[in-house]
Amino acid sequence: MPDSVEPHASQRRIEVIAYSVDHFDRKLVASVAEASAMVAAARERGATARVWIDIEGVPLGEALVDLGALIPLHPMAAELLRNGAARALVEDFGGHLLATMVYMHHSHGAKAADGADGSSHVSEVIDFIFDDRVLVTIQERPGDCFDGVRERLALGSGQVRAPGAAFLFSLLGRAICDSYLPILEKTARRIDRIEDALAERPDRAILVRIHHLRTRLLELRRQLIPLQDSIAMLLLRRPPADPGSTAREVDISMRSLLDELAELRDALDFQRDEVQRLTDLYLNSVSNRLNDVMRILAIISTLFMPLSFLASLYGMNFDRERGRWNMPELGWEYGYLFVLGLMSVVAVGLTIFFWRKGWLAEPTRSRRRGVDGLTLDVVEFVGLTGPSGRGAGSRRRRAVAKGAVRARGASTP
Repeated sequence: MPDSVEPHASQRRIEVIAYSVDHFDRKLVASVAEASAMVAAARERGATARVWIDIEGVPLGEALVDLGALIPLHPMAAELLRNGAARALVEDFGGHLLATMVYMHHSHGAKAADGADGSSHVSEVIDFIFDDRVLVTIQERPGDCFDGVRERLALGSGQVRAPGAAFLFSLLGRAICDSYLPILEKTARRIDRIEDALAERPDRAILVRIHHLRTRLLELRRQLIPLQDSIAMLLLRRPPADPGSTAREVDISMRSLLDELAELRDALDFQRDEVQRLTDLYLNSVSNRLNDVMRILAIISTLFMPLSFLASLYGMNFDRERGRWNMPELGWEYGYLFVLGLMSVVAVGLTIFFWRKGWLAEPTRSRRRGVDGLTLDVVEFVGLTGPSGRGAGSRRRRAVAKGAVRARGASTP
Protein backbone atom coordinates (compact mmCIF):
# COMPACT_ATOMS: atom_id res chain seq x y z
CA MET A 1 0.00 0.00 0.00
CA PRO A 2 1.78 3.18 -1.11
CA ASP A 3 2.14 5.97 1.38
CA SER A 4 0.79 8.63 -0.95
CA VAL A 5 -2.12 10.05 1.03
CA GLU A 6 -1.75 11.24 4.60
CA PRO A 7 -4.96 10.33 6.41
CA HIS A 8 -6.56 12.78 8.76
CA ALA A 9 -5.79 12.30 12.40
CA SER A 10 -9.45 11.65 13.24
CA GLN A 11 -9.41 8.65 10.87
CA ARG A 12 -6.65 6.85 12.72
CA ARG A 13 -7.77 3.62 14.34
CA ILE A 14 -5.64 0.81 15.76
CA GLU A 15 -7.45 -2.19 17.20
CA VAL A 16 -5.81 -5.13 18.96
CA ILE A 17 -7.63 -8.44 19.40
CA ALA A 18 -5.80 -10.96 21.58
CA TYR A 19 -7.43 -14.37 21.86
CA SER A 20 -6.92 -18.01 22.64
CA VAL A 21 -9.25 -20.93 23.15
CA ASP A 22 -10.43 -19.68 26.55
CA HIS A 23 -9.50 -15.98 26.34
CA PHE A 24 -10.61 -12.96 24.29
CA ASP A 25 -9.56 -9.34 24.67
CA ARG A 26 -10.39 -6.47 22.30
CA LYS A 27 -8.95 -3.00 22.77
CA LEU A 28 -8.34 0.23 20.88
CA VAL A 29 -4.84 1.63 21.27
CA ALA A 30 -3.32 4.98 20.33
CA SER A 31 -0.15 3.80 18.59
CA VAL A 32 1.56 0.77 17.11
CA ALA A 33 4.08 0.87 19.96
CA GLU A 34 1.27 0.34 22.46
CA ALA A 35 0.00 -2.57 20.39
CA SER A 36 3.46 -4.17 20.48
CA ALA A 37 3.24 -4.28 24.29
CA MET A 38 0.00 -6.27 24.05
CA VAL A 39 1.65 -8.63 21.55
CA ALA A 40 4.51 -9.24 23.97
CA ALA A 41 2.04 -9.96 26.79
CA ALA A 42 0.13 -12.38 24.55
CA ARG A 43 3.30 -14.26 23.64
CA GLU A 44 4.01 -14.76 27.35
CA ARG A 45 0.62 -16.39 27.91
CA GLY A 46 1.58 -19.45 25.88
CA ALA A 47 1.83 -20.95 22.42
CA THR A 48 -1.95 -20.92 21.89
CA ALA A 49 -2.27 -17.13 22.22
CA ARG A 50 -3.01 -15.27 18.97
CA VAL A 51 -3.05 -11.54 18.24
CA TRP A 52 -4.68 -9.58 15.43
CA ILE A 53 -3.62 -5.93 15.05
CA ASP A 54 -5.84 -3.93 12.69
CA ILE A 55 -4.20 -0.62 11.64
CA GLU A 56 -6.54 1.79 9.84
CA GLY A 57 -5.75 5.27 8.57
CA VAL A 58 -2.17 5.36 9.86
CA PRO A 59 0.48 6.59 7.38
CA LEU A 60 2.47 3.59 6.23
CA GLY A 61 5.82 5.24 6.87
CA GLU A 62 4.83 5.79 10.49
CA ALA A 63 3.47 2.25 10.86
CA LEU A 64 6.63 0.66 9.44
CA VAL A 65 8.76 2.31 12.11
CA ASP A 66 7.13 0.30 14.92
CA LEU A 67 5.96 -2.66 12.86
CA GLY A 68 9.24 -4.50 13.40
CA ALA A 69 8.37 -4.84 17.09
CA LEU A 70 5.27 -6.82 16.13
CA ILE A 71 6.74 -9.04 13.41
CA PRO A 72 10.40 -8.93 12.31
CA LEU A 73 9.98 -7.77 8.71
CA HIS A 74 12.17 -8.98 5.90
CA PRO A 75 13.83 -6.02 4.12
CA MET A 76 12.20 -6.97 0.84
CA ALA A 77 8.80 -7.14 2.54
CA ALA A 78 9.30 -3.68 4.05
CA GLU A 79 10.33 -2.31 0.65
CA LEU A 80 7.31 -3.91 -0.99
CA LEU A 81 5.02 -2.35 1.60
CA ARG A 82 6.66 1.05 1.25
CA ASN A 83 6.43 1.14 -2.56
CA GLY A 84 3.06 -0.59 -2.81
CA ALA A 85 2.43 -3.88 -4.59
CA ALA A 86 1.63 -3.59 -8.27
CA ARG A 87 -1.05 -6.28 -7.92
CA ALA A 88 -2.68 -8.56 -5.38
CA LEU A 89 -0.26 -11.24 -4.19
CA VAL A 90 0.93 -13.56 -1.43
CA GLU A 91 4.67 -13.89 -0.74
CA ASP A 92 6.51 -16.12 1.73
CA PHE A 93 9.53 -14.44 3.34
CA GLY A 94 10.48 -17.37 5.56
CA GLY A 95 9.65 -16.01 9.01
CA HIS A 96 6.40 -14.41 7.89
CA LEU A 97 4.08 -14.05 4.92
CA LEU A 98 3.00 -10.86 3.17
CA ALA A 99 -0.32 -10.65 1.32
CA THR A 100 -2.05 -7.84 -0.54
CA MET A 101 -5.75 -7.96 -1.39
CA VAL A 102 -8.22 -5.46 -2.80
CA TYR A 103 -11.47 -4.79 -0.97
CA MET A 104 -14.33 -3.56 -3.18
CA HIS A 105 -17.27 -1.73 -1.65
CA HIS A 106 -20.05 0.69 -2.57
CA SER A 107 -19.70 4.45 -2.50
CA HIS A 108 -23.14 6.06 -2.58
CA GLY A 109 -21.78 9.57 -2.97
CA ALA A 110 -20.61 9.08 -6.55
CA LYS A 111 -22.46 8.50 -9.78
CA ALA A 112 -22.00 5.10 -11.39
CA ALA A 113 -20.09 5.06 -14.65
CA ASP A 114 -22.98 3.65 -16.65
CA GLY A 115 -25.53 5.94 -15.08
CA ALA A 116 -27.62 3.03 -13.80
CA ASP A 117 -27.96 4.35 -10.25
CA GLY A 118 -26.39 6.68 -7.73
CA SER A 119 -23.62 4.44 -6.41
CA SER A 120 -20.25 3.31 -7.65
CA HIS A 121 -17.58 0.93 -6.45
CA VAL A 122 -14.42 1.93 -4.62
CA SER A 123 -11.37 -0.29 -4.28
CA GLU A 124 -9.17 -0.27 -1.19
CA VAL A 125 -5.86 -2.09 -0.81
CA ILE A 126 -5.43 -4.11 2.40
CA ASP A 127 -2.03 -5.53 3.38
CA PHE A 128 -1.59 -8.59 5.60
CA ILE A 129 1.59 -9.53 7.47
CA PHE A 130 1.40 -12.67 9.57
CA ASP A 131 3.40 -15.47 11.10
CA ASP A 132 2.15 -18.43 13.13
CA ARG A 133 0.74 -16.32 16.01
CA VAL A 134 0.44 -12.65 14.98
CA LEU A 135 -1.48 -11.10 12.09
CA VAL A 136 -1.29 -7.42 11.17
CA THR A 137 -3.72 -5.78 8.71
CA ILE A 138 -2.96 -2.34 7.28
CA GLN A 139 -5.86 -0.45 5.72
CA GLU A 140 -5.98 2.89 3.95
CA ARG A 141 -9.08 4.15 5.77
CA PRO A 142 -11.46 3.01 8.52
CA GLY A 143 -14.29 0.72 7.54
CA ASP A 144 -13.96 -2.85 6.28
CA CYS A 145 -15.84 -6.11 5.82
CA PHE A 146 -14.30 -7.91 8.81
CA ASP A 147 -17.12 -7.39 11.35
CA GLY A 148 -18.34 -10.94 10.88
CA VAL A 149 -14.87 -12.32 11.68
CA ARG A 150 -14.65 -10.11 14.76
CA GLU A 151 -18.01 -11.40 16.00
CA ARG A 152 -16.95 -15.02 15.48
CA LEU A 153 -13.77 -14.44 17.43
CA ALA A 154 -15.70 -12.73 20.24
CA LEU A 155 -18.25 -15.55 20.47
CA GLY A 156 -15.62 -18.26 20.06
CA SER A 157 -17.99 -20.32 17.91
CA GLY A 158 -16.62 -23.62 16.73
CA GLN A 159 -12.83 -23.87 16.59
CA VAL A 160 -12.25 -20.36 15.26
CA ARG A 161 -9.84 -19.48 18.09
CA ALA A 162 -7.83 -22.70 18.05
CA PRO A 163 -5.88 -22.45 14.73
CA GLY A 164 -3.07 -20.01 14.11
CA ALA A 165 -2.88 -16.68 12.32
CA ALA A 166 -2.91 -18.32 8.88
CA PHE A 167 -6.45 -19.55 9.53
CA LEU A 168 -7.46 -16.04 10.57
CA PHE A 169 -5.97 -14.73 7.32
CA SER A 170 -8.09 -17.20 5.35
CA LEU A 171 -11.21 -15.98 7.18
CA LEU A 172 -10.40 -12.37 6.39
CA GLY A 173 -9.58 -13.27 2.78
CA ARG A 174 -12.93 -15.01 2.38
CA ALA A 175 -14.64 -11.93 3.85
CA ILE A 176 -12.98 -9.82 1.16
CA CYS A 177 -14.09 -12.32 -1.50
CA ASP A 178 -17.64 -12.12 -0.14
CA SER A 179 -17.53 -8.34 -0.59
CA TYR A 180 -17.44 -8.96 -4.35
CA LEU A 181 -20.75 -10.86 -4.31
CA PRO A 182 -23.05 -7.79 -4.00
CA ILE A 183 -21.17 -6.24 -6.90
CA LEU A 184 -21.70 -9.35 -9.00
CA GLU A 185 -25.39 -9.48 -8.08
CA LYS A 186 -25.77 -5.84 -9.03
CA THR A 187 -23.96 -6.49 -12.30
CA ALA A 188 -26.29 -9.42 -13.00
CA ARG A 189 -29.33 -7.17 -12.53
CA ARG A 190 -27.83 -4.59 -14.89
CA ILE A 191 -27.23 -7.30 -17.47
CA ASP A 192 -30.92 -8.27 -17.25
CA ARG A 193 -32.02 -4.65 -17.62
CA ILE A 194 -29.76 -4.13 -20.63
CA GLU A 195 -31.07 -7.31 -22.21
CA ASP A 196 -34.66 -6.07 -21.78
CA ALA A 197 -33.68 -2.72 -23.29
CA LEU A 198 -32.11 -4.48 -26.25
CA ALA A 199 -35.33 -6.43 -26.80
CA GLU A 200 -37.29 -3.17 -26.87
CA ARG A 201 -35.06 -0.92 -28.97
CA PRO A 202 -31.27 -1.04 -29.20
CA ASP A 203 -29.42 2.25 -29.38
CA ARG A 204 -25.87 3.52 -28.97
CA ALA A 205 -26.40 4.44 -25.30
CA ILE A 206 -26.93 0.75 -24.50
CA LEU A 207 -23.60 -0.06 -26.15
CA VAL A 208 -21.92 2.46 -23.82
CA ARG A 209 -23.49 0.74 -20.81
CA ILE A 210 -22.27 -2.63 -22.06
CA HIS A 211 -18.78 -1.19 -22.41
CA HIS A 212 -18.86 0.06 -18.81
CA LEU A 213 -19.96 -3.37 -17.59
CA ARG A 214 -17.14 -5.03 -19.46
CA THR A 215 -14.64 -2.56 -18.02
CA ARG A 216 -15.89 -3.20 -14.48
CA LEU A 217 -15.65 -6.97 -14.86
CA LEU A 218 -12.14 -6.67 -16.25
CA GLU A 219 -11.19 -4.55 -13.24
CA LEU A 220 -12.53 -7.20 -10.88
CA ARG A 221 -10.62 -9.90 -12.72
CA ARG A 222 -7.42 -7.88 -12.47
CA GLN A 223 -7.86 -7.81 -8.70
CA LEU A 224 -8.54 -11.52 -8.29
CA ILE A 225 -6.59 -13.48 -10.89
CA PRO A 226 -3.10 -12.31 -9.81
CA LEU A 227 -3.92 -13.24 -6.21
CA GLN A 228 -5.16 -16.66 -7.26
CA ASP A 229 -2.07 -17.29 -9.37
CA SER A 230 0.18 -16.06 -6.56
CA ILE A 231 -1.36 -18.45 -4.02
CA ALA A 232 -1.16 -21.33 -6.48
CA MET A 233 2.53 -20.64 -7.14
CA LEU A 234 3.19 -20.32 -3.40
CA LEU A 235 1.64 -23.72 -2.73
CA LEU A 236 3.65 -25.28 -5.54
CA ARG A 237 6.94 -23.86 -4.25
CA ARG A 238 6.40 -24.85 -0.62
CA PRO A 239 7.84 -28.23 0.41
CA PRO A 240 5.50 -30.89 1.83
CA ALA A 241 4.63 -30.05 5.44
CA ASP A 242 4.32 -32.45 8.36
CA PRO A 243 0.79 -33.09 9.69
CA GLY A 244 -0.03 -30.81 12.60
CA SER A 245 2.77 -28.35 11.88
CA THR A 246 2.36 -24.62 11.34
CA ALA A 247 3.36 -24.98 7.69
CA ARG A 248 0.63 -27.56 7.22
CA GLU A 249 -1.92 -25.15 8.70
CA VAL A 250 -0.73 -22.43 6.33
CA ASP A 251 -1.15 -24.76 3.36
CA ILE A 252 -4.68 -25.73 4.37
CA SER A 253 -5.68 -22.11 4.88
CA MET A 254 -4.21 -21.07 1.54
CA ARG A 255 -6.02 -23.87 -0.27
CA SER A 256 -9.28 -22.82 1.36
CA LEU A 257 -8.79 -19.26 0.15
CA LEU A 258 -7.75 -20.54 -3.27
CA ASP A 259 -11.05 -22.44 -3.59
CA GLU A 260 -12.95 -19.29 -2.68
CA LEU A 261 -11.10 -17.31 -5.34
CA ALA A 262 -11.74 -20.04 -7.92
CA GLU A 263 -15.50 -19.86 -7.31
CA LEU A 264 -15.40 -16.08 -7.60
CA ARG A 265 -13.42 -16.29 -10.80
CA ASP A 266 -15.97 -18.72 -12.29
CA ALA A 267 -18.73 -16.23 -11.51
CA LEU A 268 -16.73 -13.43 -13.15
CA ASP A 269 -16.07 -15.54 -16.24
CA PHE A 270 -19.77 -16.35 -16.53
CA GLN A 271 -20.73 -12.68 -16.32
CA ARG A 272 -18.04 -11.76 -18.81
CA ASP A 273 -19.59 -14.26 -21.26
CA GLU A 274 -22.99 -12.72 -20.55
CA VAL A 275 -21.69 -9.25 -21.37
CA GLN A 276 -20.13 -10.57 -24.57
CA ARG A 277 -23.49 -12.12 -25.42
CA LEU A 278 -25.10 -8.70 -24.89
CA THR A 279 -22.63 -7.21 -27.35
CA ASP A 280 -23.49 -9.88 -29.91
CA LEU A 281 -27.18 -9.31 -29.26
CA TYR A 282 -26.76 -5.58 -29.80
CA LEU A 283 -24.88 -6.09 -33.06
CA ASN A 284 -27.47 -8.59 -34.26
CA SER A 285 -30.30 -6.23 -33.34
CA VAL A 286 -28.66 -3.34 -35.17
CA SER A 287 -28.01 -5.58 -38.15
CA ASN A 288 -31.63 -6.75 -38.15
CA ARG A 289 -32.87 -3.18 -37.95
CA LEU A 290 -30.62 -2.24 -40.85
CA ASN A 291 -31.92 -5.22 -42.81
CA ASP A 292 -35.51 -4.15 -42.08
CA VAL A 293 -34.79 -0.61 -43.25
CA MET A 294 -33.09 -1.86 -46.41
CA ARG A 295 -35.97 -4.26 -47.01
CA ILE A 296 -38.54 -1.48 -46.75
CA LEU A 297 -36.48 0.80 -49.00
CA ALA A 298 -36.08 -2.00 -51.53
CA ILE A 299 -39.82 -2.63 -51.52
CA ILE A 300 -40.55 1.07 -52.00
CA SER A 301 -38.04 1.23 -54.83
CA THR A 302 -39.54 -1.86 -56.42
CA LEU A 303 -43.02 -0.37 -56.19
CA PHE A 304 -41.97 2.83 -57.91
CA MET A 305 -39.87 1.21 -60.62
CA PRO A 306 -42.85 0.23 -62.87
CA LEU A 307 -44.58 3.50 -62.00
CA SER A 308 -41.51 5.42 -63.05
CA PHE A 309 -41.36 3.37 -66.22
CA LEU A 310 -44.96 4.23 -67.09
CA ALA A 311 -44.42 7.90 -66.27
CA SER A 312 -41.26 8.07 -68.38
CA LEU A 313 -42.93 6.12 -71.18
CA TYR A 314 -45.77 8.58 -71.51
CA GLY A 315 -43.41 11.47 -70.99
CA MET A 316 -41.81 10.91 -74.41
CA ASN A 317 -42.89 13.67 -76.78
CA PHE A 318 -43.60 11.84 -80.01
CA ASP A 319 -45.56 13.80 -82.64
CA ARG A 320 -48.96 12.13 -83.00
CA GLU A 321 -49.55 13.86 -86.35
CA ARG A 322 -46.56 12.06 -87.87
CA GLY A 323 -48.16 8.63 -87.45
CA ARG A 324 -51.14 6.91 -85.90
CA TRP A 325 -48.93 4.73 -83.70
CA ASN A 326 -47.29 7.64 -81.96
CA MET A 327 -48.97 7.29 -78.54
CA PRO A 328 -52.62 7.15 -79.57
CA GLU A 329 -53.55 7.03 -75.83
CA LEU A 330 -52.76 10.73 -75.61
CA GLY A 331 -55.83 11.40 -77.72
CA TRP A 332 -58.23 9.31 -75.65
CA GLU A 333 -60.85 11.04 -73.61
CA TYR A 334 -60.00 8.97 -70.53
CA GLY A 335 -56.32 8.40 -71.32
CA TYR A 336 -55.07 10.15 -68.18
CA LEU A 337 -57.44 8.17 -65.95
CA PHE A 338 -56.38 4.99 -67.72
CA VAL A 339 -52.71 5.58 -66.93
CA LEU A 340 -53.51 6.43 -63.29
CA GLY A 341 -55.59 3.26 -63.01
CA LEU A 342 -52.82 1.19 -64.58
CA MET A 343 -50.31 2.59 -62.08
CA SER A 344 -52.68 1.84 -59.19
CA VAL A 345 -53.22 -1.74 -60.36
CA VAL A 346 -49.48 -2.32 -60.67
CA ALA A 347 -48.79 -0.84 -57.21
CA VAL A 348 -51.59 -2.82 -55.53
CA GLY A 349 -50.60 -6.01 -57.34
CA LEU A 350 -46.98 -5.71 -56.25
CA THR A 351 -48.06 -4.95 -52.66
CA ILE A 352 -50.26 -8.07 -52.56
CA PHE A 353 -47.43 -10.10 -54.04
CA PHE A 354 -44.97 -8.88 -51.41
CA TRP A 355 -47.47 -9.51 -48.62
CA ARG A 356 -48.16 -13.09 -49.74
CA LYS A 357 -44.44 -13.67 -49.89
CA GLY A 358 -44.14 -12.50 -46.27
CA TRP A 359 -41.76 -9.69 -47.11
CA LEU A 360 -43.95 -7.07 -45.42
CA ALA A 361 -44.10 -8.93 -42.08
CA GLU A 362 -42.43 -7.32 -39.05
CA PRO A 363 -41.52 -9.76 -36.25
CA THR A 364 -41.52 -7.06 -33.56
CA ARG A 365 -45.24 -6.45 -34.14
CA SER A 366 -45.99 -10.09 -33.39
CA ARG A 367 -44.13 -9.78 -30.09
CA ARG A 368 -46.09 -6.67 -29.15
CA ARG A 369 -49.33 -8.60 -29.70
CA GLY A 370 -48.25 -11.14 -27.09
CA VAL A 371 -46.61 -13.83 -29.21
CA ASP A 372 -43.29 -14.66 -27.51
CA GLY A 373 -40.03 -15.52 -29.18
CA LEU A 374 -40.53 -19.29 -29.22
CA THR A 375 -43.97 -19.04 -30.78
CA LEU A 376 -42.64 -16.66 -33.43
CA ASP A 377 -39.87 -19.09 -34.30
CA VAL A 378 -42.42 -21.90 -34.70
CA VAL A 379 -44.67 -19.76 -36.87
CA GLU A 380 -41.79 -18.74 -39.10
CA PHE A 381 -40.58 -22.33 -39.33
CA VAL A 382 -43.89 -23.72 -40.53
CA GLY A 383 -44.15 -20.98 -43.14
CA LEU A 384 -46.89 -18.60 -42.02
CA THR A 385 -44.71 -15.59 -42.66
CA GLY A 386 -43.14 -17.26 -45.66
CA PRO A 387 -44.68 -18.41 -48.96
CA SER A 388 -48.23 -19.63 -48.42
CA GLY A 389 -50.16 -21.64 -50.98
CA ARG A 390 -53.80 -22.47 -51.32
CA GLY A 391 -53.59 -26.25 -51.12
CA ALA A 392 -53.84 -28.77 -48.29
CA GLY A 393 -50.16 -28.37 -47.46
CA SER A 394 -50.56 -24.70 -46.58
CA ARG A 395 -53.67 -25.39 -44.45
CA ARG A 396 -51.80 -28.16 -42.64
CA ARG A 397 -48.90 -25.85 -41.89
CA ARG A 398 -51.29 -23.22 -40.53
CA ALA A 399 -52.98 -25.81 -38.29
CA VAL A 400 -49.63 -26.89 -36.88
CA ALA A 401 -48.68 -23.29 -36.15
CA LYS A 402 -51.99 -22.52 -34.44
CA GLY A 403 -51.63 -25.66 -32.34
CA ALA A 404 -48.15 -24.59 -31.25
CA VAL A 405 -49.45 -21.15 -30.27
CA ARG A 406 -52.33 -22.63 -28.24
CA ALA A 407 -50.04 -25.12 -26.48
CA ARG A 408 -47.56 -22.40 -25.63
CA GLY A 409 -50.33 -20.18 -24.26
CA ALA A 410 -51.78 -23.00 -22.15
CA SER A 411 -48.40 -23.77 -20.57
CA THR A 412 -47.76 -20.13 -19.68
CA PRO A 413 -49.23 -19.16 -16.27
